[in-house]
Amino acid sequence: MAALDYLDFDLEVEAGATPDVYKVSVLASPRGEASGQMTFPFNADALENVILKLGRTRSGVRAIGSPTQDLAQKFGSSLYDALFAGEVGTCFRRSLDEADAQRKGLRIRLRLEGAPQLAEVPWEYLYPAGLRHFLVLSTRTPVVRYLELPQRVPPLQVTPPLQVLVVVSAPTNLATLNVDAEVQRIRGALASLERAGQVRVTVIPAAAADGTTSHANLMEVRRALRSGGFHVLHFIGHGGFMDATGEGMLAFEDENHLAHMVSGTTLATTISGFDSLRLVLLNACEGARQSPADPLGGVAQSLVKLGNVPAVVAMQFEITDDAATVFSSEFYAAIADGYPIDAALAEARVAVFSDNNDVEWGTPVLYLRASDGRIFDVAGGGQHVPATHTGAATAPAGEVAGRVVPVVVPVMVPPWPGGGGAGEGSASVGTSSAPGSSAPPVAPSGGGTGGGGGGTGGSGGSGGRPPSGPVPPGGTGAGSSGAGSSGLGSPGLPALEPKRSGTGLRWAILAAVAAVVALAVVIWPMVFPAVPVVVESPTPTGTLSVSPAPTLPTTPTPTVTKTTLPPVRDVGTLTAVRAATPLTIDGSTDDWQWQLVARADQRIAGSSTATGDIYLMWDDQALYLLAQVTDPTPLPPDATQPSKVYRGDSVILELGPDKRRLTPADLARPVDAYYMFGLPVDGTPVIGILGPNAKGTSFESPRDSRTLDAAIGVTRTGYVLEARIPWATTQLNGVAAGAVFAANVQVSERKADSLSNLGMMSTNPQRTAELRAHPAYWQGLELQA
Repeated sequence: MAALDYLDFDLEVEAGATPDVYKVSVLASPRGEASGQMTFPFNADALENVILKLGRTRSGVRAIGSPTQDLAQKFGSSLYDALFAGEVGTCFRRSLDEADAQRKGLRIRLRLEGAPQLAEVPWEYLYPAGLRHFLVLSTRTPVVRYLELPQRVPPLQVTPPLQVLVVVSAPTNLATLNVDAEVQRIRGALASLERAGQVRVTVIPAAAADGTTSHANLMEVRRALRSGGFHVLHFIGHGGFMDATGEGMLAFEDENHLAHMVSGTTLATTISGFDSLRLVLLNACEGARQSPADPLGGVAQSLVKLGNVPAVVAMQFEITDDAATVFSSEFYAAIADGYPIDAALAEARVAVFSDNNDVEWGTPVLYLRASDGRIFDVAGGGQHVPATHTGAATAPAGEVAGRVVPVVVPVMVPPWPGGGGAGEGSASVGTSSAPGSSAPPVAPSGGGTGGGGGGTGGSGGSGGRPPSGPVPPGGTGAGSSGAGSSGLGSPGLPALEPKRSGTGLRWAILAAVAAVVALAVVIWPMVFPAVPVVVESPTPTGTLSVSPAPTLPTTPTPTVTKTTLPPVRDVGTLTAVRAATPLTIDGSTDDWQWQLVARADQRIAGSSTATGDIYLMWDDQALYLLAQVTDPTPLPPDATQPSKVYRGDSVILELGPDKRRLTPADLARPVDAYYMFGLPVDGTPVIGILGPNAKGTSFESPRDSRTLDAAIGVTRTGYVLEARIPWATTQLNGVAAGAVFAANVQVSERKADSLSNLGMMSTNPQRTAELRAHPAYWQGLELQA
């Protein structure tokens, strides 16, 4: 697969006069310049806690979906929201669109020299909730630490093999490092590349004829560089700090195999002057990082600035053997294929992730001074040989053991009206649910999915943005705004089958099929004119909407009409008062502070007349909700369907992270949720939680609600709800006085003659069915002292 070309998004962060407040500037991008301000979202203790948890790679399960990955996602989301706030975020989203239009990637170049205190932050876990994947887990959005120097770095002409010098330093007075195992591991990772003549590995220390080994000291390193014409220096060993200065150090060996601590400045001087050396990889082994500070980060910057090394990859955490093996094999293979360094790193990250690894793909940090990431110009690049190690990512489609084979491209037949069709390639503005989901189809709304990409790419995400999870290189991706392009897939065309007899006949048959489909598209609306169909809304709305009858999907065209979202209005902020002591959920309101927060009396669906007075309180453990509902005929929901509590008489709290930096088009984030409390059945309230679907277009994913607590008592005029929602269940961060979240409160009413919804009142007049999945339209919720 051809390497992707990139546009640059240069983002500079500079410290301001106020602690934790930084100036953020877009110096260059496909859509111009922008500036803003970032308030760093973590204090020192919180940052240290995150860093230490992310770095515990040998102490727990590393599977995808682990608590550590959840931590990384929450951390990355808060970090992204702070960095890409306001105009900076708008410029970034527009630059992504421009890069997509040009079928290129967008390289995010972080410039942190004006804010050195942020150098220790693991920016590699940036997670935009709107894109629903970590930036570095897409080959289209690599993140690099960019160090601009006046000298231009032209790519070095390299004829394979790529020469790699591996230095394994194991001082006897530091934590034991199994040199033989480390050497065997790195050789095993690169064995297939060596056999193919793409890479040649030389190891220090080397065994002599008498069984002794040389020392991993600076003299041996320089002697090897002088004689070998090496392109890459790969250091495996220990890192530390100079107590007096706090400068990062590497532990080399002295003549007695004891630790000799070498600063980045000293190492830079030692390896300078070798024009062939273009890349240094620093791999910290066990015990390298026991604090939030990163000893290798300073060394890496010194090598780039003083050692004239165009690129340095430094491991900011200890990395497990399995992850290191997968990373090394894929990283060096991509470099041997002629990939830019950042694209090669992106390939390696995705490979580590695909090997069922939760967070170690974020361990490598790239420090770069080559403006376009190209440090090598490899002759004959592109002959990638998949690694043969156990557990590594498999070879891409179209490649088997280095041999290009035909790729079968299926022909997707458009689905009949109402069908699901394998291709899901039709352009669409509204949202709908798959058969068997917890919610039926709904009418077209402002929460449109942006249309489908067609073929195996599937339906496009919001506005054509990437889907959840990493985007595998060369794979098909989400459609771009329904334009039918390959979206986030490979910018190249699928591999073609070798020409064989019968090809002309097959093309004739395909042409005939295409003609029939085109004719059907023209005739279908004439034979079956559209008839409006009334459907009932699925999620807490209960509104009746008119939806046009389905029509035969057509081939996506470059232009798709999108629903225009209304402007976001200021609809006020809900407030929660801090509770002096934890509240008891027992149906008694004696322990409540009676401060009315809002009235749920804004009809947003149906013909309901039930209204509610809403009160909110909080403490460090939970958010508390009290609703005094006026409803002359209280009717419970169906107790057998807790995910559809909203159909009966109930109170729904919609809650999520701060929404002030969102755009109207941004869809529901993974942490957004509906907390639903229905009238009791057999004395027990019916409770449920709904989260957003994978695309964020609708709330239809049931969650475990057993941690919620509620008490509901029927009164002469209606009922009173008292509920407790633990913060741990909400997964919201930053709970403290002054914190702001997004929220709405709805009062729902059931029809008297069925279990269907009659309508709904809200504290938010702009919370309509069309906007329910767009948190920018929600109200704010401020925690007061």
